[in-house]
Amino acid sequence: MPGKPAQRLAAHYQLECDYGTPVITIYKESDGNDPVYLCESHVTEVARPAKNGAGDRSTNGKPTSSRAQERAEPEVAKPAVPKREAPAVAKPEAPATVNGGAAAKPASAIKDSLRARDRVLTYGDSAKAQVDEAIWNLPTGDYELYRTAVESGKPANEAAEAAGGQIAIIHRKLAEYKTKIETLLSESSVKIKAEVVNKPLEQATLDIIGNDGLAEAKKDAAIDALGALQESLNRGLGQEISPLEAHKIAQMIGERANWGVSADLPEELKPVYGAVYGNLKNAISATVPDTTALFERLANLHVLKAELETVPQRQGQSVSVTA
Repeated sequence: MPGKPAQRLAAHYQLECDYGTPVITIYKESDGNDPVYLCESHVTEVARPAKNGAGDRSTNGKPTSSRAQERAEPEVAKPAVPKREAPAVAKPEAPATVNGGAAAKPASAIKDSLRARDRVLTYGDSAKAQVDEAIWNLPTGDYELYRTAVESGKPANEAAEAAGGQIAIIHRKLAEYKTKIETLLSESSVKIKAEVVNKPLEQATLDIIGNDGLAEAKKDAAIDALGALQESLNRGLGQEISPLEAHKIAQMIGERANWGVSADLPEELKPVYGAVYGNLKNAISATVPDTTALFERLANLHVLKAELETVPQRQGQSVSVTA
């Protein structure tokens, strides 16, 4: 205490000496490193001048062995560990045939070929569908068998089952999610304003009219196409529509746009289809929230189905079937 003689600290305040005995003083090293805690006997010891010969350096009041010295000792370099070469990985075997047909192309190969083009995920994500439905590691199925079955007049679901692989599972899941969504939507009595369909179309018409970079002939063609689309979507509808009607219109839009995969639409109309679809999707989700996750999975599967069917089309085949 100030003005009073120094007193020994109580036992529970005392720290341990660096040498293992109770501390009574702190020895501060002259080079400004961390303090070393010393007991009474060691304080006396380190304060003695070095008595060794000229070959020994003076301790200058430093302990002959302390944590500070241990820290000052140079680190011993660790021996270098030799690099191990990565073991050679055997190439995977060619995919097996599906239902006796030609060898099915792996899903990853098809996904890579389709991902080569830059496409906005307006309608859904096919990669997410493969993960969500746990089919990413399955073969796509036998396209030739699928095409033959469709051309012979078989229903799409039967043709898909004959093809096997992802094709079969996609068609099963599409039917399952469609039934669940339509059941939930049919139970809702809430109405949606039809402007969710008309507003994007009207805005697109104004944008086309004001587009100075578009030739008049293209403007006229685009406006005519928008008018025909609006008429077809509003046929039989009033000022308000049910969630189920909104869902059916969204599915119609998706099919016409081929779910954003190589759609046979003028470039200036593609964003319009996406805007109408997005409006309907948001309105349905706000009206019947329980359908949000199902709607997303259904859309993702539609995109994956469209992508898978695009492969044989690029190869000169013709397979375009609505589930």
